Amino acid sequence: MIVDPVLSRGGLLLSIRGGESVDSSQYIQSAVGYFNNLRVPAAVLMSIVMKEMFTLQATPSASMKKWDVEHGVAQSKRWRILRYSYLLLMVLAFCLETFTIFVATQVLTELATASPQRMVPLVPLQSNLSLGDEVGGGFFGMKPKKDVQSMVDFLIANFEFEYATCRFHFVTGLLCFTVATALRVRYALRKYR
Repeated sequence: MIVDPVLSRGGLLLSIRGGESVDSSQYIQSAVGYFNNLRVPAAVLMSIVMKEMFTLQATPSASMKKWDVEHGVAQSKRWRILRYSYLLLMVLAFCLETFTIFVATQVLTELATASPQRMVPLVPLQSNLSLGDEVGGGFFGMKPKKDVQSMVDFLIANFEFEYATCRFHFVTGLLCFTVATALRVRYALRKYR
């Protein structure tokens, strides 16, 4: 008989799709860790965005000023659109990451004051649910069930909107920052066609 070492030691197994039978307080601790681990990178990204947001709005460097005047970069509609797009994407990334921090902080406050008895009941290990069963709420397009098997299921059952909002805003802010950085690289290499 093969025994999974994680399950045999009686420890907490909180994988993406299932785990041992645990009480709500252990899921609450894991959820606190999840939202803290989302909030910190969002704050770091927000500080980077805030520092670099207006970089392309300033006058060009001395090494590029002569080339810019010769080629009419200041009057070029394409380069102006690129600079404004960069600014718009950076402002959007800043707003999205700020919203991620606010929502994660609000959820952390709720989790800190949460009573495990008020949360959705958990499923014992001998449950009839399998890994293919859907657990979640209406926001994810699934029928709500009263059983929770993992930390993600716990978050979807108890904090569905906040969980989806934080994930969406963090990833979208990261993508906006990435596209804005690509535009900045293109603008920095404008001399080379």
